[in-house]
Amino acid sequence: MIRRINKEELPMCLDFIHLCFSTVAQKFGLTRENCPGHNTFMPMEKLENFWNMGFMMYGFFEQNRNGENELAGYFSISKVPEKEDTWMLHNLCVRPQLRKQGYGRQLLDCAKEKTREQGGKTLFLDFIDEYTELKEWYFKNGFEFKGTTKYEHLPFTVGFAECNVTK
Repeated sequence: MIRRINKEELPMCLDFIHLCFSTVAQKFGLTRENCPGHNTFMPMEKLENFWNMGFMMYGFFEQNRNGENELAGYFSISKVPEKEDTWMLHNLCVRPQLRKQGYGRQLLDCAKEKTREQGGKTLFLDFIDEYTELKEWYFKNGFEFKGTTKYEHLPFTVGFAECNVTK
């Protein structure tokens, strides 16, 4: 079940984001020293700021062996202020042991639906361009490549893609 996150669940979401993105940090050798802004190292204040800025946060909850609901996936979306009808996808992630089972696709479909519900026509995202497998997954799921940028402060190239959610 995918549902909207409430503010009291932010600490749980932050732990989940850290867990999920730690595999990316490990894969690309990202550390607090060479990439302090990576999601693996996100402080609670940043997630709270996103909440206060109106980011719409969603969790994919499943029952664990003990019958308790726990996060299997997470994402947030926010309106892009300078672009009419455009929303941005943030922090789409799936619990590492549940990857490649369709959870990501369900989360992405939900993000597209929530963007449409808010009057959005385009969903935009950025990613580590060198993460070929993830980039190709987004392309297979309706996103079109829009270019790259190399920032001096990041040890990777940032890729950009967008999807028309009205189709």
